[in-house]
Amino acid sequence: MKKSYHICFTSHDEVMFRNEEDHGMFVNLMALRGYATGSEWLMDAEMSTHAHLNAFTDCPVELGSTLRMSYTKWFNHRHSRKGRMGQKGCYILEVNGMYHQMALENYVARNGLHHGASPSAFGYPYCSTRELFSGELGFTPEPVANFSRSDISSILPRHSEFPDHWQMNESGVFVRRSFMEIKRAEHCYGTPRNYLFQMNRLTSEDWINDQTKDNTGPPITLQLLENADSRSLEELLRNETGKHFRPDRLQDQDVCRLIDKTLLKGTTSVYQITETQKRRIFRILLNEFRLPVNQICRCLVCDPF
Repeated sequence: MKKSYHICFTSHDEVMFRNEEDHGMFVNLMALRGYATGSEWLMDAEMSTHAHLNAFTDCPVELGSTLRMSYTKWFNHRHSRKGRMGQKGCYILEVNGMYHQMALENYVARNGLHHGASPSAFGYPYCSTRELFSGELGFTPEPVANFSRSDISSILPRHSEFPDHWQMNESGVFVRRSFMEIKRAEHCYGTPRNYLFQMNRLTSEDWINDQTKDNTGPPITLQLLENADSRSLEELLRNETGKHFRPDRLQDQDVCRLIDKTLLKGTTSVYQITETQKRRIFRILLNEFRLPVNQICRCLVCDPF
């Protein structure tokens, strides 16, 4: 029997997505793995070091593991990398009850906000937040390209199976409204007004109290989904006000672009350069760009020098 599950991948010491193409292929593979397993995707958010997904499925372990393996295989090939990516396995949580489901969707939809990558839940691009109630809230649908089925097949891994009605954008990425169950995701909110309220609501004890109405188990919390210690949790909660967002701060993808396109000039992969080259780039990012050491290390894939 299909149930709702939260599926999360993590890669604390190394970025999972170095550029737009990585994000796009992850969405494509997510769509393909969902179709192959008969699963339904409700929500998603991909940050540089982790991904939060909500699926309605009867095979969460298979869905999560095959998606992770297929993406790692593609990422390794594209970036001349080898081995497993990030922490072993994936975190899976069964979700029961309307209020528990809404809490999960809230946290997934607001992930970019919590991590300081956007001043609002609707400003982060690598998620499904803007897909819910898009017409009622005035969001313009993502334009689709006039691709034939053979055009789409040429972009995907060989022998990929997908329905004829799925559409891609000009960048070769399946638009989420083609393959995600948006209406099911909208169901627990009821109205666009409530969805808008939930996206702007500050985390409080009320979130926990609401979930007790389901009488289905422990509440879903930000600390639980992010596996956050007290210091990290404090930062996540501070970010959700939007007041501390810094548009001039380089995000991980900006740093990866700086490394890959400017410092390496697009001639080689960060996974192929020598330790001496990494040391030189590390010093440039630290001394000239004043970037945090932990951010440099995960984008340059190295230990501190």
